[in-house]
Amino acid sequence: MHCRICGTTESQFCISGKFGCEHCVSQFPYPKSPRRNWIPTSLLLEIEEILQTNPSKLRVLSVRTRITRNLSHTLFPYYEPKEKEVKQMLAENGVLHFLKEEKNIFFLREMGLDPMYRLYLGSEDHLRLEIYQTLDLDFGAYRKRNEMGKTKLTKEKRSLLRFVTKRKLWAYAKDIGFLSSCPTNLGKGRRDSFLLGMKTGIDPRFFSLFEKLSEFGIEFAPSTDHRRESLGNFRGLVVKISWKNAFAVQKRQFYKILGLRGSL
Repeated sequence: MHCRICGTTESQFCISGKFGCEHCVSQFPYPKSPRRNWIPTSLLLEIEEILQTNPSKLRVLSVRTRITRNLSHTLFPYYEPKEKEVKQMLAENGVLHFLKEEKNIFFLREMGLDPMYRLYLGSEDHLRLEIYQTLDLDFGAYRKRNEMGKTKLTKEKRSLLRFVTKRKLWAYAKDIGFLSSCPTNLGKGRRDSFLLGMKTGIDPRFFSLFEKLSEFGIEFAPSTDHRRESLGNFRGLVVKISWKNAFAVQKRQFYKILGLRGSL
């Protein structure tokens, strides 16, 4: 079995785990994401209770959204990066200044109220957008700050978000959504993550309750990202809570609990 458009064989796909072009999606078998169920209200209430009664033992370190995109009608970066074409398209759409090509960009982040928006040329996808905010706030202060209201996006940031959601520019399939090199990114091509520092004395139910969320597409696991990216001075246990192509209504429920209501 092989893709008649890009020539990727089934054995190549099995070894790399990457599609060669947008047509590979209809050629090779891959695990389909099950339709996510609603998170039980009782579980949400239990999690909210723990978060609200242990605010001083939880520290918000960062919030990140990553969106992946591939050019339509062309090979994916695993075979053809198309960097020149991507840059030209960014210039034509007035968003080239968001492109950051410094290799040490992760170490240049500064803490602040406004998230950093940047585009970069991905190794697996033609283009990636990252919206990143480095923080160092206890959970109570973080929620209180967010309750003050959503910050209005600038005109250029709104333009950037419109750019990455224009279906005609990107590899897209009606029944699937945006197409990526990696099968697990098919659909929205989006991953949201939240780094949370935990101090001793946290309610032990915290871990068991969050582990139950895996069946709803929400991942919860220890993280080393804060070490690699030098996020503040926190040296306790850090966990990453993340959603990949999350069911929209389900994500809004959980965002409300975490104090992320109003986020992208």
